[in-house]
Amino acid sequence: MEEILVNYFVVYGYLAVFAVVLLQELGMPGLPNELVLLYFGHLSRQAGLSYPLVIALVVVADMLGSVILYLLFYYGRTWLVQIKPRWVKLPEKKVFSLKQKMASGRGRPIFIAKLTPFVRSYIPVVAGLLQVEPALYGRIIVVTAIIWSGGWVTAGWLLYF
Repeated sequence: MEEILVNYFVVYGYLAVFAVVLLQELGMPGLPNELVLLYFGHLSRQAGLSYPLVIALVVVADMLGSVILYLLFYYGRTWLVQIKPRWVKLPEKKVFSLKQKMASGRGRPIFIAKLTPFVRSYIPVVAGLLQVEPALYGRIIVVTAIIWSGGWVTAGWLLYF
């Protein structure tokens, strides 16, 4: 099985690495993100893929996936509110309070949540729906993508034996 995966990523190379990480960030079910990123780090040593290029690709794919989801919900919020069922009540005060908390402290809650396994997948949706300032969200996404994706790939590269 491992030979099949290695051959697949050798043949399709960097495009496959980018596509898999992007699809995971967009919510494709499958293997946990951490395992995939560890494997790509391992693969960069085993299959001769360029480690710096793999790091760059997974970081860009992570950022792009997060930004696409964020923008979909940021600009689609009004449409989603319009089509919601009548029995669903939106507590405006609670939503405003949550928005203030997420934007407080220069986005520290978003930063921490984006580095938390499982929760990190939902942050672009929540940030978009709560209309978190795009510049703030963008800065956080760049840093967390480097730490999260780059860190897991580096760990996989270091653990190669």
